[in-house]
Amino acid sequence: MEEKLKNIEISKICESLYKSAETIYEKLKSGAGLEFLDTKNQSHDKQLELDVFADNCFQENVSKNTDVRFILSEERPDLVEYGKGKYSLTLDPLDGSKSALVGIPSGAIFGIFENASKVEDFNGDNIICGGFFVFGINLEVYISINGEASKGVFNKEKNRWNFVSVNKFRSYKMFSINASNRNKWDTWLQKFYDDLLYNNDSSKSYNMRWYASMVSEIKRLIIQGGLFAYPGDSREGYSQGHLRLVYEAMPMSYLIESIGGASTDGKISILKKAVSELHQKTPVFIGERDLIDRINGLNN
Repeated sequence: MEEKLKNIEISKICESLYKSAETIYEKLKSGAGLEFLDTKNQSHDKQLELDVFADNCFQENVSKNTDVRFILSEERPDLVEYGKGKYSLTLDPLDGSKSALVGIPSGAIFGIFENASKVEDFNGDNIICGGFFVFGINLEVYISINGEASKGVFNKEKNRWNFVSVNKFRSYKMFSINASNRNKWDTWLQKFYDDLLYNNDSSKSYNMRWYASMVSEIKRLIIQGGLFAYPGDSREGYSQGHLRLVYEAMPMSYLIESIGGASTDGKISILKKAVSELHQKTPVFIGERDLIDRINGLNN
């Protein structure tokens, strides 16, 4: 009975997320909201009008749910408390918004945590749902709830989401990383990159892609396989990379690990990292388990 109630509560929160995504997708398709504002978010990124619109849309819809206690967003400095429920939500309400300016699909990343009452509780032990929307040719969602992953596509004509199970992580020789920063990486990563891309054995050589949109990168990863990385580097402010642990890296890692992939910050699984700050950054490697094992082996 308790598990059934839990599923109902999570479903209600997800319905609020889906409703929000539908509204944001329509605004994005109209071409509105792509102007820069004179403001920055908590990671010091310049905001588009659509960043703020998306954040407000999610906050408004989700906050109506009495099962939600806290909402943490990339666009806001602090936890926002809405109620006394046992579930809390983390959001990157518009991931890849700058890439959307040149036609690369953007999206939104979300995680649901149980019994999180302080910052340290937003960890891998308490996450029960992780996923992301893609605002592309179609409105899609990739989501894992209690370790069960699925893909949904919104049918506007019938006003409903159609879901199929996702239960296999594929293998493909593709490495997604911003190689323009190669000379700023740690030596081990430079050698690892060179070994994958410039292997004399063509059967072992990888191709490279970089969309600069995490939702697009992880969608490709789910469809094809391979490895996605946003490492730390020697640039000022980038020693821990640029991705946020709680509302980007952790939900994505939860989803990928639920279908057979793996994640690491270079040493340990993203889901095993301690959380000390709401907007904490972390190096991120997500992909095929054998590649993640190789990365961990280079650092341990």
